Amino acid sequence: MRITQFKMLKEVEEVRPFVSIVQCLADTEKDALGFIPTGAFEDANIRQRLIVAVSPSEEKQVFAGYLLFSGVFPHAKVQQIGAAQEFRRLGVAAALIRALTSELERIGYISIRADVASDLSVAQAFYEKQGFQFLREKDGGAARNRKIRIYSKTLESDTLFTYALSSQQPGIEIKSLNTNGIPLYAFDLNVYFDLVRDRNHSQNARQLFSEALGHTYRLAVADEFVAELRRTSKNFHDDALLQLALQLPRLPKPDANALSSLADDIHDLIFVKSGHKDAGTKNAKSDALHVAHAALSKAAAFITRDGPILRARQDLLREFAVDIATIDEIIDLFPSDNLSVPNISLRGKGFTITALTSLAFVNYCKDVAINHSAYDEFCKSNSSDRTIHRVGINLGSQTVGVGALVVSKSVDPLARMIVHVRHEMLESESFADHLVDTLVRLASSRVASAIELIHLSGQSIVNRRAVESGFHRGAGATAFTKIAIGKPLTAANWDGAVQQIRRRTKLILPSDFNSLSLGIADVILPNFTKASIEVVMLEKLLSPTLIIWPGRDGVIVPITRQHADELLGTSDQSTLDFIENKDAVFLSLRGYVNTPRAAKVMRPGTPIVFYESKKSGNGRGAAVAVARIENSVVVSKTLLDPKSDSRLVIEDADQFSTTRDVLLTTFSNVMPFPRLVPFRQLKDLNAVSKANLVSAQALPNEQISAILTRAWATSNAS
Repeated sequence: MRITQFKMLKEVEEVRPFVSIVQCLADTEKDALGFIPTGAFEDANIRQRLIVAVSPSEEKQVFAGYLLFSGVFPHAKVQQIGAAQEFRRLGVAAALIRALTSELERIGYISIRADVASDLSVAQAFYEKQGFQFLREKDGGAARNRKIRIYSKTLESDTLFTYALSSQQPGIEIKSLNTNGIPLYAFDLNVYFDLVRDRNHSQNARQLFSEALGHTYRLAVADEFVAELRRTSKNFHDDALLQLALQLPRLPKPDANALSSLADDIHDLIFVKSGHKDAGTKNAKSDALHVAHAALSKAAAFITRDGPILRARQDLLREFAVDIATIDEIIDLFPSDNLSVPNISLRGKGFTITALTSLAFVNYCKDVAINHSAYDEFCKSNSSDRTIHRVGINLGSQTVGVGALVVSKSVDPLARMIVHVRHEMLESESFADHLVDTLVRLASSRVASAIELIHLSGQSIVNRRAVESGFHRGAGATAFTKIAIGKPLTAANWDGAVQQIRRRTKLILPSDFNSLSLGIADVILPNFTKASIEVVMLEKLLSPTLIIWPGRDGVIVPITRQHADELLGTSDQSTLDFIENKDAVFLSLRGYVNTPRAAKVMRPGTPIVFYESKKSGNGRGAAVAVARIENSVVVSKTLLDPKSDSRLVIEDADQFSTTRDVLLTTFSNVMPFPRLVPFRQLKDLNAVSKANLVSAQALPNEQISAILTRAWATSNAS
């Protein structure tokens, strides 16, 4: 990635020292730029229709180019754009167009027009590359007798037109989160005894109550909870367990008749319909009263270890809208205390990515004129009820892009993000890609999360990247929203994941994992509407994730240690200084090269597991990451340029094939394994052929599911 740094001057006093230089350049390039009378640039500067690009140096700002525009709101027109001789072919014109686009989108313009002479083929190609579309041709002036081609670019401003388009984008809109404040959970006597006695589940029970004391959520008990303790107590006044229970918060007092009727129905569902031996007993009826009171109180869930209740929880949820959960499942919902700035500083070619202080973040936001109300929440410090992460991309001493994430410490938090990049940077698309991807992965690093990305006018590059990542923005909404899973989903973890995703995000996925093999998932969205979504699209909307539905096979490919670290970001080192000449790790779409013979197993849409071989001497001999193949095509080595293609980390294509062709595979949705799966375990899983993973090898559904299950075995959410 070549970094060329330009600073855009737009204010009158900043531009004034360069007006004469602009005039001189325009006069010497009349044939290409057209005639502009003396004084026109001074007038344009006063009207703030002149943008000057400079290349900062230690001594002074060096003039690099300019853009003159005109028009009547909401349509703008590029009058002239030119670069100083020494800055040509360095991207200054493209940077100027990006800067103008961002500014016009910010203030609500809907189009930019450019008129180009028909004999200026280079200029035509330039505008097409910048996203302009040819509209029509008209006659030029009689003096030169040539045609003028009219180009136009539609801007992504907040208009009724763009709202209509955004509402048609596929996505999952989040509307119903955190509407009732801190969620309320009920629990039964077994959970209470786990807390106050030394039992197998005591440690988890103590964590459960500790989070409640920290206001992550609220705990309460049903009236039947105390009544049952009273019935079994031998000495009311000296019974410490009973006296402590009397101090516990209670669920709201229900209507007695409604409670009795609902308890009877719940008792029949749990015990009678299943033919349970305890049906009709005092204990069974007491259990039903507990659950009924939780249901009438609209508790977020009823926490229990009782077997009959847990076995009936799908029916209880469907029939009575009461969620049944175990202690472990609720602990899985707790926000991570480890959501903090990673101890790593990434370096690319000419830029660094580092954690930002609150002051540095504020200074950037002020410099690019972000409204204070949009970024205020991201400037605060970490506290007992929130965790904040800020990251910046720097070129030398200048910050050219920032991202920030704030996650409230709750069992159903809404993570909020903000991302801004300077559009004039030629690499702004890559920077936006990295920032959006990094923050989404951070938000879902431990558990599934609902995420909001604040919409900023003039940030069309960020907004497009957000939509590509599965974000959705409804008409009139002030933010993009998405749900991120953060790990693969297999038959082994599907049931638990469905429960967690529903509790954390209000998205209800199909309970029958096998039904996904039909290609369609019937879901209930967070706004309570039903939808049928293609499973492939659902996977992209919930990224990062892979859904290994029945019948979906994969592929496992070898990769060296250095290439894995540079391409997949799987390094276990504290810094990645050695990747300074490679940029693939910063991109969401990356490239892998191998022999054309592998084409039959490297198919688009296929999950791809990367095995880090010991071939180079320092490899770990283990599967280290998984991703999804986006495309796979055989190309000539002469068309492959590892030096300029930032998706690749190879030095020489000849090492991958003895023929003149190679197989270029692009992949996305990379997920490094939290737990490596070594060669020995791969062999135990029958995932190793006679070739011992020296080439691409097909992975049947059973094997890839088993590998991913082992890789995420340490996850509490499995």
